[in-house]
Amino acid sequence: MKKKYFIYAITVIYVISVIFLLRTLIGRNTFNKARIIQFVLDNEELLNQAIEEIRSLDNSIHVVAHTRFRSRPNINFEGLYTSGTANGQNVIEPLDNPILYELITNGRIRSIGISRPSPDDRMSTHQIQFAFNVRGFWDRYGGIYFSRNDVPILFNGRMWGNPEAYMDGWVSYGTNFYYTERILPHWFYYEMVFNSNRTPNR
Repeated sequence: MKKKYFIYAITVIYVISVIFLLRTLIGRNTFNKARIIQFVLDNEELLNQAIEEIRSLDNSIHVVAHTRFRSRPNINFEGLYTSGTANGQNVIEPLDNPILYELITNGRIRSIGISRPSPDDRMSTHQIQFAFNVRGFWDRYGGIYFSRNDVPILFNGRMWGNPEAYMDGWVSYGTNFYYTERILPHWFYYEMVFNSNRTPNR
């Protein structure tokens, strides 16, 4: 009987240890609001350099990412890449850029999305969006974005006509919940939750 309880105790300790290890590993690779804001404050110079690098890219490019963070079955190489549109087709090409490489790999940024004004959409505007791995459910997105005009912008480069003040920033209710606040001039934190009943990430 004692042997049975001993095996049971060892099993329980092992399971708890595995759970603790997994929580630690996941925590290191995910961000909440406080960690994202601190990342911006600690890396302002690098982020501003990244903006200049992104501005030098071709206007057809709308995503910069790394193969280790995004699963793309049609990519047959490892490393940084760009995704854009040419002649109506999606084009993926490798990118050699040390500044963006450092930002994405060391900062654990999932991807950089680039939005530009469209002549067919008067509400579209300039926005460079950096998506992080955020803590929460699969329907939660969070990160930062660069606003050229230093004004809050909606998710995916949409201008905001009359933003509603909420906590330290602005909020949009509807089918989805969107919250944003200014961290530094031109730099904003954002969070999108695809369920309006949920609250901002803390």
